[in-house]
Amino acid sequence: MADRGEHDSRDGRPDPRRSLERDVDRLEHREPSAESFWRSLSVLGTVGWSISLLAIAGVWLGRRLDMKFETDVRFTLMLLVAGVMLGSVVAWRVVREHRK
Repeated sequence: MADRGEHDSRDGRPDPRRSLERDVDRLEHREPSAESFWRSLSVLGTVGWSISLLAIAGVWLGRRLDMKFETDVRFTLMLLVAGVMLGSVVAWRVVREHRK
């Protein structure tokens, strides 16, 4: 039986055994680093906090504006969405910088 490379010749899909062997080899040759663990953990924390804090700030400010102008929840919802969107942009930038 000839070596078929990475793909199974019957249906053109990757052979899962070869993919698994390749991934195991990559993991075995990778150097463990405590620094990368802590850096990844800090990125995860930054992502979570940036979204949640900006969303909470939007809700807080929106409630204050709703009470002042006697609107139901109009400003609260608008600023909640704005806070989540802004937090997501901040999180996206943090993740993008972490990949470099």
